[in-house]
Amino acid sequence: MGPTSREATEPLHHIVAATDFSTPAAIGVSWARDLARAHGASLHLAHAVYQIEPGLVGTEPPFDLTEEALKAARERLDEQVSELAEAGVTVASRADFGQPSQVVLREAKECGADLVVIATRGLGGFRHLLLGSTAERIVQRSEIPVLSVHAGDTDGGAAAVRTVVLPTDFSEDARGALDAAVRIFRLGPEATVHLLHVVHLPPEYQVYRADGLSGMSRGLVERSMEIAEEDLAVLTRELEGDGLTVRSEVAEGDPAEVIIRRAEELGADLIAMGTHGAGALERLFLGSVARRVVQHGPCPVLTVRHRL
Repeated sequence: MGPTSREATEPLHHIVAATDFSTPAAIGVSWARDLARAHGASLHLAHAVYQIEPGLVGTEPPFDLTEEALKAARERLDEQVSELAEAGVTVASRADFGQPSQVVLREAKECGADLVVIATRGLGGFRHLLLGSTAERIVQRSEIPVLSVHAGDTDGGAAAVRTVVLPTDFSEDARGALDAAVRIFRLGPEATVHLLHVVHLPPEYQVYRADGLSGMSRGLVERSMEIAEEDLAVLTRELEGDGLTVRSEVAEGDPAEVIIRRAEELGADLIAMGTHGAGALERLFLGSVARRVVQHGPCPVLTVRHRL
């Protein structure tokens, strides 16, 4: 797998950034802008307009409200396109009717995008919740890497990514996340990749008090940690041979909580992780971990979905 492979070093060509014209979305667009500039890539802005059903506003409006909304959205997008063009970025835009996740993923597919950038939160109230679900749907369904940016993340910090937390279960998804991070952020020896493996028994085992089972569970955790440390040592040597600065650790606990806490403690600039692991049950479990990390991570989260 090495990050020096042709695919991992090839520049990005097309980046899609979702926007609802909110402040968090603007931060996401700024990350996309920085990456587009660094790679010489085209930036595609995507905005979804909800189609209002007749009678939804109580009375029949004297004009086609949805068409007016679409027109207004395109005017706002034109303003953003002009600003980004002045910053030296090649920009295109799309405003269309539909669910935000569908509009964004459709644009990504049609332009052959290498990356989708989206804010995890948007406008207040109901829209605030809706943007969260939009990010979740995109992370779950996108066939290309997704960079999820939070409202509190540093504006335009893409060029300063130096500390990366990479949760790994030694699956293809985890390896793909590292390759994607190296390619997207041009990681080299000046960056530090923190490999993190979390050992976690199902919560059901923690309620059992029988001495025999308790001892077996503890022994399983300890042996799992020993094996993981050996596997991490092998992976660390491999990645150092590819020119990366690597640190590694094994921890025990709830995976999402451990990942978020370690990213905070390390002052991470990025968390890069797969959305699934190995095996059917583990896929469901790791999917929920990725979702929680995207929602609550202290820094942008890059997710990569394994292509079946």
